Amino acid sequence: MKAIQEWLGHSTFNVTANFYSHLDFHSKVESAETIAKVLGGDSTDTEQAIHNKGSEDEKNRKSST
Repeated sequence: MKAIQEWLGHSTFNVTANFYSHLDFHSKVESAETIAKVLGGDSTDTEQAIHNKGSEDEKNRKSST
């Protein structure tokens, strides 16, 4: 993300991180789903936990702007 900040000319790392954090979150969701499938976990539980975390992150992002 530091490189993205520099390329786009954002004044601080936080500006970049707040704006692009959903991209990182999406990759975490995909990784968690893959791991759950490999380990034979219940994907419903994984999806619910991910959804809850995403909702929490979105609230935090909105409150920090």
